[in-house]
Amino acid sequence: MKFVILFVSSVCLSILSFSVSAQSNEEYASALKEFEAKNYEKSLEIIRALHTKGKRSYETHYLAGHCHYVLGRTKSAGSHWSEALSIKPGDVAVSLDYTRYLLNIGREFDGLQVIARAFELNPRNKDVRLLFGTALLYNGKTRDALSITEKLKAEDSSDYRPLVLEGQIYYYLGSIEKAEVSLKWANSLVPNNANVLNNLALVYEKASNQENKKGRFGNAKNFLNSAKEQIESALKLEPENSHFKDNLKRIEAKLNALVTNS
Repeated sequence: MKFVILFVSSVCLSILSFSVSAQSNEEYASALKEFEAKNYEKSLEIIRALHTKGKRSYETHYLAGHCHYVLGRTKSAGSHWSEALSIKPGDVAVSLDYTRYLLNIGREFDGLQVIARAFELNPRNKDVRLLFGTALLYNGKTRDALSITEKLKAEDSSDYRPLVLEGQIYYYLGSIEKAEVSLKWANSLVPNNANVLNNLALVYEKASNQENKKGRFGNAKNFLNSAKEQIESALKLEPENSHFKDNLKRIEAKLNALVTNS
């Protein structure tokens, strides 16, 4: 299983709001209105016409990227975000989205390069710092990633996101108890966050795997039951989430195997 996908809270694209004032062109404004009305193909038609006329811009490429993303054409979305970034290097909004796209498709080094540039230009931006930490983690730079989480936690103890990243780092390092502490802390701040609950389930699943290898089957079963409880809570909040459903199936299969072999 691919951990980047399962730890969904760390890499999730967000549709940002666009400002009409960003480009006064009436055609762009029409494309934006179509996007807001969820007429994504119509919005793309208008943007293509603009590009045919040589009116390419950061805004048109960024908007086109989001249209393609919503329509499930992630490769096309990435291409447009790359074009937008070439026009406005280091821009926060497109750097965040393009980096998440790159991390999701396994281009961890490229993602790190993109967000590192944004970090150089925007060293105090919290979203940039969080994603920079995530990209560092995916490139094996766990010490640097932990340093970022520590600074963010010290600056704002009410923000759960550095704790989620910290939990993910400890998960990768195999420090299950520390990962659990970080995620339980995050859960106390946002008790109805499905992604945090999902992440806790993955931590307990890994703890079960560790206990199973040591022959401590009772402990392994207890951890799996905890994992099942967390993922079921996540599914109550997001019943159609396919990642959560897959996680539950896998955890239940492991539980059944333990019961059968015990």
